Amino acid sequence: MVVVSGSHPLNVHANRRALLTTLVLWFAIALLTIPSAIHAQEYIELTPELDARAADLYAGIMCPICNGQSISQSHAAIAQTMRQMVRERLAAGDTDKEIYDFMTDAFGRDILASPPTSGIGLAVWIVPPIALILGGFAVTLFVRRLRASAKPGSATQTSDAEYGTDDELDPYLRLVDVEMEDRT
Repeated sequence: MVVVSGSHPLNVHANRRALLTTLVLWFAIALLTIPSAIHAQEYIELTPELDARAADLYAGIMCPICNGQSISQSHAAIAQTMRQMVRERLAAGDTDKEIYDFMTDAFGRDILASPPTSGIGLAVWIVPPIALILGGFAVTLFVRRLRASAKPGSATQTSDAEYGTDDELDPYLRLVDVEMEDRT
């Protein structure tokens, strides 16, 4: 409330509220303009050998929030954090198994790109090759049976008596010939 009379100052409460609103607005703008470098993690430089190991590990670890993407493919913030964690562990001298164990302890077994080769995960590695071999064997038997049935004199081959002889078919064949001549 502003008093027009020359001796009365502006309403003190309105001034404080306006000042507070202005300060909050400037604070919000300042927070939005802070460089993202403040929030970014420090990038750890690795030797070429460790960098190659890191790339292999990235491909073997799935992003927990991206469907079907490893952390090497994902652009999600969690994937960036996980890549940084792998780099830190490599720089500390951990083995690949120790890094995989650390990541599965932190994020669960679902982050592994390939199933484990022990326990129930072993079935995922054994069943498909066995099914492929059995399927190939079944196809081979099926093709051999078809070939055997197509040979002359085999028990499964149909005889002319079932379908009739050429003499019985002659009248029908002549009708087909006449029809074909009429169409040309």
